[in-house]
Amino acid sequence: MIIASGNHYIIQVKGNQKLLHNQIKINTEDDSKSVDIQQTTIKHKGRIEHRKVCVYRNLSGISSEWIGLKRIIRVERMTIKKQRITRETAYYISSIRSNKADKFAKHIQQHWGIENRLHWVKDVSMKEDISKTAKGNAAQNISIMRNITINLFRTNGFESIKYGTQFYANNFKELRCLITSKTNIYKKT
Repeated sequence: MIIASGNHYIIQVKGNQKLLHNQIKINTEDDSKSVDIQQTTIKHKGRIEHRKVCVYRNLSGISSEWIGLKRIIRVERMTIKKQRITRETAYYISSIRSNKADKFAKHIQQHWGIENRLHWVKDVSMKEDISKTAKGNAAQNISIMRNITINLFRTNGFESIKYGTQFYANNFKELRCLITSKTNIYKKT
């Protein structure tokens, strides 16, 4: 459907796609077989992140069910924060024919921005993943309410949902104004 509509995809492949995930690991284990590599180091808020993005054309062993598949990408991240080192390797498939690692890095980083600004907030700040709500449409309805809450907070200047929640929990009058759209815009982080 994506390809048929004239669009492209970059999809992260996780462990739940076991065969694909394992084959991508095999196809990307040798850097010398990549068509391009980009390495960056970013320092931000006391954190140093080294990122290496490798692009591969080797699609051998990957099911033809992945229509339009042209490239596989391996992203290695090493983060150092307060002398603690974390390492992560992520794998992606894409229908984009480009050999440019920087192009894939940009798209993947934009996806992470969305993940961090919405899904991470819902999972961590709003505890969505541990919610036991499952009857009828309740889970979807509560998810929609969480999205509305996040949008209201961000529209009113709160980058941090945690601080927005604390602010409105302690200021019922302001919460009422927020809901009725009669609020001042605050710049809280």
